[in-house]
Amino acid sequence: MEPSLIVSGSSDKTIRVWRVPQKLYNFERLGNLRPVLEVLKLLSPEEVVGIARVNKQFYEASFHSEVQKPVFKQTKVLRGHTGGIWSVAMSKSRNMLASGSVDNTVRMWSLASGEVTQVLKGHSKGVSCVAISGRGEFLVSGSADNNLKLWSLSTLKQTLDLEGHSARVNSVAICSNDEILISGSDDNTLRVWSLKTGEQILTFEGHSSRVNSVAVSKNNEFVVSGSWDCTVRVWSLNTGEQVRVLQGHGDYVSSVAISSSNELTVSGSWDKTIRVWSLASGETIQVLKKHTGPVLCLSLSSDDNYLVSGSGIGDPSVRVWEIAEGQQIQELQRHYDSIWSVCLS
Repeated sequence: MEPSLIVSGSSDKTIRVWRVPQKLYNFERLGNLRPVLEVLKLLSPEEVVGIARVNKQFYEASFHSEVQKPVFKQTKVLRGHTGGIWSVAMSKSRNMLASGSVDNTVRMWSLASGEVTQVLKGHSKGVSCVAISGRGEFLVSGSADNNLKLWSLSTLKQTLDLEGHSARVNSVAICSNDEILISGSDDNTLRVWSLKTGEQILTFEGHSSRVNSVAVSKNNEFVVSGSWDCTVRVWSLNTGEQVRVLQGHGDYVSSVAISSSNELTVSGSWDKTIRVWSLASGETIQVLKKHTGPVLCLSLSSDDNYLVSGSGIGDPSVRVWEIAEGQQIQELQRHYDSIWSVCLS
């Protein structure tokens, strides 16, 4: 399924929502009704209604999509934070958005209206990362106050306080079973937590500098981390052992992601490149070069076909890539400061 929604958060204190407009169709007059009716049976009621609005004689028309690849347009700008935005996360239903900011708060937004629905307060310093569980039941936030907090999305109350890191928490990832959390910190470690009890289960040590980003595979077997030591590391969630070190970036690694197929990992770096790696072998498959500033964040589509990345320091752009071809297909420019977080759905 092609992606249809991008959300980006920036130091310019805004969140921007980009959508793929409803597909447009070309029409030609035809005399044969039956083939057209057969095609219409394959469409959703919304698609048929859309066609009818374009051409009232749609039952005498043949049509095809004009949009071969997703083309995103900005549809909303969300304002409310009083500081730069470090992290954004969407619920799976795409009706809800969470954002973490330098202003010490987490804000919940309605994607339909673009309005703030709740402000979550509890961190004593900036909120550097947020993640929403797969079933949309809870949210986790990590902060420069060194702590993680678990919030119920039904009551919007804090339920757990996870303490253990000795420096800022930069990234969080929730396992697909919604039972385990992985966090990465300026203390150079990754920590694994039980979301039922708040207990720390494992500590991954090996990076020689801050851990800026973490991701967990959909099969819950591997954790990938990116660090300011310029490496990407793969860890076994079952044994707690480091599996391999991926080397190739020439500067800080800012962001990592793992494909839904568990076959690829992707990393963005201050060397202005994005690398696509084989998760099994650790070999570089592709190097994507278009950004003119550091690649600060990235996100993969659920079908693993597309990638979105955000940059800064002279290049406040969001870029959309087709992974198979290794080609940039769109550049989105509306932010005027560094983009620290993007999510693609």
